Amino acid sequence: MEAVADTSIIIALLTNEKEREHILQETADYELICAASIEAEIGNAISAMFRRRRVSFEQGMTIAADFKAAKFRTIPLNISRAVEISHSCNIYAYDAYVLECAERLKIPLISLDQGMLRAARELNLSVIEV
Repeated sequence: MEAVADTSIIIALLTNEKEREHILQETADYELICAASIEAEIGNAISAMFRRRRVSFEQGMTIAADFKAAKFRTIPLNISRAVEISHSCNIYAYDAYVLECAERLKIPLISLDQGMLRAARELNLSVIEV
């Protein structure tokens, strides 16, 4: 089985956040797929962790290296449809890329972001609760 994972899931897996074990249990039978925007989003998440002093430079570099080593399957963006989703759900394009990916592939979305899950439900997408 496959599921589209957003940045919140990937970061939780890479940083051993408290949800990590539950995510691993819930996705044991899934291949996690990401929208092609994921690499930029991981970089942005790491920079946000720097600003909040949650990680050191070395830890940030390790997270980036671990992400690259994991080699998540990525799906090209459909910017036109993502813009439609962004407008209709009043969300950022980065979130719309992830939703569009799940919609196009007709597979569930897994996210820790309640706003993302709300928008997925508005689009009648299947979600995996964690």
